[in-house]
Amino acid sequence: MICKACGLVDRFDFHVPNDIWKTVIPTPLVREVVCLNCFDRYASEMGVNYAKYIKDLYFAGDRGNFHFVPLSFQNVPRT
Repeated sequence: MICKACGLVDRFDFHVPNDIWKTVIPTPLVREVVCLNCFDRYASEMGVNYAKYIKDLYFAGDRGNFHFVPLSFQNVPRT
């Protein structure tokens, strides 16, 4: 999949609740694929701490796929 925000290949699959997604993602992109990097950037710009909402993180590589389960999270303060 291609991220509609940056145009790069999106290798990570993640899920956040719809209300968080709609708060963070600009309206024209709400129904599009947005990579984790762009989501993180938008969340930072909006001041949204989303880390606790990601329960599963998947990576799709060329030679392997990985399922990550976060054991803890840390919100990084805005600078």
